[in-house]
Amino acid sequence: MTNAQVTPRRRGALGAALSLAFAMLVPLAVPAAPAGAAPPGAVAEAEIARILAADPAATRLSADQVAWPDDGVVLTVTGEAAGSWCGTGRACVYADANRAGYGYAFYRCGAYRLPEYGFPTGQRAGASSWYNNQTGGAKIRFEDEWFTLTPVLAGSGFGNMPSYLNDRAYWLDLLC
Repeated sequence: MTNAQVTPRRRGALGAALSLAFAMLVPLAVPAAPAGAAPPGAVAEAEIARILAADPAATRLSADQVAWPDDGVVLTVTGEAAGSWCGTGRACVYADANRAGYGYAFYRCGAYRLPEYGFPTGQRAGASSWYNNQTGGAKIRFEDEWFTLTPVLAGSGFGNMPSYLNDRAYWLDLLC
């Protein structure tokens, strides 16, 4: 990581709770729910309600989105229309390959600790793919927690994490 500024928020226990909560969101990608199970929309609603109750800085944007405006981060909890919510000027990170699953849109230049936003490291539901929709040639870089693995540096477009960094990315740098 370079001398990029780390985002101001430190979620600590909340980050760990979000990691666990969003690891449970993975079943949203399954099309058919077992009899008696809550519909995916209800699961997303429950997760959003927990986030809003636990973090006063979180703001609800829509039925499936929560934002941390001071951090420059938006969470989308449904995996519908892969990448459709990743607007111009944002770098988006997804829990599943091929821009599927829940994900976050980052829009402020700097360094982010992905676990603080619910991406667990070293377990299912960590960062698995990305879409760099920033403008002006801005790049993104993913690295592991201790900077021991080869970083992934990407320009515009989308891709999947290489196997050695899949579900292990800890740092995201928006290089603007």
